[in-house]
Amino acid sequence: MNLKDFESHVDSKILERGKSYYRSGHIVALEFDGDEWVAEVDGSEEYTVTVNLSDEGLILNTYCDCPYDWGDYCKHQVAVFFALREKEQQPKQKTAKPKQNESLESILSKLDKQALVALIVEYAEIYKPMKSEIRFRYAENVDITKSARQVVRSAISAVKRRGHIEYHDTEAATDGAQSILRTMENKIDSNELLTAVSLGIIIAEEMMELLDYCDDSNGYVSGTISEAVEQMNSAILAMPQDYNDSGKIFDAIITHAASSTYSGWQDWRIDLLSSLVPFCHNKENRTRLEDYLSTHVNQKVSQWSYSYELRNKQMLRYKIINQFDGEEAAQHYVEQNLDNIDFRRKAIDTAITQGNYDRAISLCLDGENSNQQQAGIVKDLRDSRYTAYELMGNKPEQKKLALTMLMDRDFDYFLKYKSLHTKEEWVTELYNILDKTESKSGIYLEILVHEKHKPRLLAYCEKNPFAIDRYHKHLLPEYQHEVGQIFASHIRTTAERADSRSNYREVCKLIQACDKASPSATDSVCAEILLKYARKPAFMDEMRKIKKR
Repeated sequence: MNLKDFESHVDSKILERGKSYYRSGHIVALEFDGDEWVAEVDGSEEYTVTVNLSDEGLILNTYCDCPYDWGDYCKHQVAVFFALREKEQQPKQKTAKPKQNESLESILSKLDKQALVALIVEYAEIYKPMKSEIRFRYAENVDITKSARQVVRSAISAVKRRGHIEYHDTEAATDGAQSILRTMENKIDSNELLTAVSLGIIIAEEMMELLDYCDDSNGYVSGTISEAVEQMNSAILAMPQDYNDSGKIFDAIITHAASSTYSGWQDWRIDLLSSLVPFCHNKENRTRLEDYLSTHVNQKVSQWSYSYELRNKQMLRYKIINQFDGEEAAQHYVEQNLDNIDFRRKAIDTAITQGNYDRAISLCLDGENSNQQQAGIVKDLRDSRYTAYELMGNKPEQKKLALTMLMDRDFDYFLKYKSLHTKEEWVTELYNILDKTESKSGIYLEILVHEKHKPRLLAYCEKNPFAIDRYHKHLLPEYQHEVGQIFASHIRTTAERADSRSNYREVCKLIQACDKASPSATDSVCAEILLKYARKPAFMDEMRKIKKR
C-alpha cells in the first residue's frame, strides 16, 4: 500500500472518519523517530500511531494502540496517512530526509548518576508499576514471591477504574504478569524450578481474580493464565529425577490446583493435575493425587459441568494406572467406568480392533440408550456401530441403521444406504425414500439435487418460490420457462414486503439472477415494478443501477 493511493485499501467509513480527524487537527504531534514516523492522535483518548515508510512512499508497517480491531486500519492511522502524504507533497520534503530524533538511550547515557537516579525516582512515583518492577528486579534480600505479586497488582491498579477494567485496558493490566512470566522462564533456565512454580502460581491466582472484574473479550488475561500453566508444566518437565525440591513442587501445585481458584475453569485445573502424573512413582504422591481425583468433584454445578469434570478426572486416573500398573490394569479400570463416554469409546475401539464385533455393538447400543439427550454422542456411537456391522458383513443391519440416520437428516448415510442397493433395487427404493423425507426439506432437497430428480425439485420450488434462487441452476435448461415464472412470483412477493434500501437491493439481486436463468421473464417483472413502485425513489434508484450494468 502506497501513500499515493492508500484510500483504495481502507474501508469507506473509516476513510471518511480518518479524513475528518486529519482536517479537524486531531494529530497533535508527528515526528520522525529513528526509522519510523510516530504520531500522537487525540481521540476518545490520546493514541500513538507508528508508520514505517520506504523511500518510494510504501507503507511497510503501521500500528495504532487504540482498541479498534474490526479492520486492517483505524481512523487514527488513516488521519496520519493523510498527514504524511501532505508532507511528502511539500517541495522541501521531497529532497530533504526527515531529521532523526536523538534516541532515548543516547539521551540517558549523557546524564550523570545523580540526575539519572532523580529522574527514575520521579517517574517511579508517578507510575507505580515502574516502582514495583524496579524493586522486584534490583532490591537486595527481597522476598521474590511477595515482590512478584506486587508487580502484578501494580499493573492492574494502574488501569483499574471504579473497580473495573475496560476492554482496551486489559493488555496493560497484564503487563506485570507478563514481566513475571519472563522471570519465570529465566528461573527454569537456571534450574530454580521451585521458584518458577511459585511465580506461576502467583500469576494464575492474580489473573483468575482479575477475570472477575475485567472485559477479557480480547483474551489477554486468559492467555496469560494459559502461559503460566504452560510454564509450570515446563518447570516439571525440566526437573531432574533427583531434584531436591520435587516434593515441595508437588505440594505447591496440587494445593494450588485443588483450591477454589479454578472453580468454573476446569481445563486449567486438569492441565495442572496432569502435570503431576510423573510424581506418582512415589506411593505417597500417588495416593494423595488419586484420593483427590476420586473425591473432589463439584456437585453444585450444572450436570454438564459435573460430568465434564468427572470424565477428566477419571481419564487422569486412567493415565496413572496405565503408566504405573500396566495396560491390563488400565483396561480393567475402563471396564469399571463405562459411564464415562471417553472410556466407552476406548472399549468400543478395542473390541473392533480385536474383531469382537458383537461386544462393540452391545457397547454402542447401551451407550445410545443412556445418552439419548446427547445427539453428538449418539451420532458417534451409531457411526461405530455401523462400522462394526460393515466389518461383519451384516447388510440388513447396515441398511436399517443407515435408514435411521438418513431420516435424522444425515446425507452421508443416504449415500451409504444407496450403496447397499443394486441399480435395479434403487429405482424403486429411491421413490420410497423421497416419500419418507418429503417433510424433511433439507435432506429431501439434497437427495433431489444428488439424484438429479428435476420434476420433484421443480414441484418443490413451485410450492416454495423462495427456494428458486438457490436451486434454479439444477433445473436448467429443461425447465427454463418454469424457472422464469417462479422467479417472477418470488420477485413480486419480495418487492411487496420491501421497505428499506437493503430490501430493494435484495429484489434487484433476484432480478439479476432471473435475467441470467430466464431472460424472457425479466422484462415483464421489471416493467411491473417500475410502474407499481414509481413513488419509492430509493427503490427506483436501485432499479436504475441494474440498467447501467
